Amino acid sequence: MPQSVEALVEALFRLQLDKLQAFHRLLLQEHACLLRAAADELPALTEQKNTLLAEIDALERERMAQFGTQPEAPASPLWGSVQMLARQVAEANRRNGAMISALVRSTEGALQILRGNPDGVDLYGAHGQGQPGSGPVRSLRLQVSA
Repeated sequence: MPQSVEALVEALFRLQLDKLQAFHRLLLQEHACLLRAAADELPALTEQKNTLLAEIDALERERMAQFGTQPEAPASPLWGSVQMLARQVAEANRRNGAMISALVRSTEGALQILRGNPDGVDLYGAHGQGQPGSGPVRSLRLQVSA
């Protein structure tokens, strides 16, 4: 017996909502990892996020194929929930991305300091000679007074 259009819409929106909720939970876990500097946990979370994102994308393509940009008929209260959660997921993802970018910049800066170059430019080569593009190179002449 064929399902009604309403039942198909509800099932699709329920799947979208479930996947978005799972994705949001992963983003919260990722955020917690970033706060406690547990970088070793991030690759597994990224893999799970990529899998869920592919599933969410497939569901959205299916929704678009069936209903276009606005699910006209039948209206579903789940659609509002899907839209609201999608906005929350986008914001959480943006926040985590900003944190990761800040951590990368901080790490790169720390590495440059450890390399003895806080400006991020290699001024001297392995034998102390000036590097091309590092600005004017001045030879130091030591005068020893007797």
